[in-house]
Amino acid sequence: MKKAVFLALIAIFLFSAVAFAQDGGTDPNNPRGLTPEQQALAKEVQMELWCPICQGVRLDVCEQQVCQQMREMIDEMILAGNSKQEIIDEFIVQYGVVVLGEPPKEGVNLVAWIMPLALMLAGLGFAVWMSRKWTQARREETAPSLAAVEGGAPLSSAASVEDDYLARVEQELEEGY
Repeated sequence: MKKAVFLALIAIFLFSAVAFAQDGGTDPNNPRGLTPEQQALAKEVQMELWCPICQGVRLDVCEQQVCQQMREMIDEMILAGNSKQEIIDEFIVQYGVVVLGEPPKEGVNLVAWIMPLALMLAGLGFAVWMSRKWTQARREETAPSLAAVEGGAPLSSAASVEDDYLARVEQELEEGY
């Protein structure tokens, strides 16, 4: 009986040691203890920044180690009281404009915003010009045949060749071949 009580006490001691070793106070999704407003700000900043290594992957979904460190840095900066723009500016200084995911709308980078629109307008203008040119050429082709249908003299060379042929046939019939 003493042996059973002794084993029970050892088992209780071991299980209680494991229970005390567990950390039940931190949220795995919020290890730094941000308030809901701070979490929303952190998520907003993470959604605006892009991974400096991966192409086209936002910071909030990237699994790279550098992105995990960047997310931790955002949390620390929010806890320090930095604003959204201050955080973004700090990342631009550290990693360059590549973390923005799009070029800023100023200076030489403005060309990246204007050129697609300018090229689309130029393409549209070219398409309109070509369609007008094609329809004009078509009108010129059909104009002689329309004149012949309306009773006027045929203007096309094909119509005059046909008339010459018919005149020769009639002449040969009269001569009696």
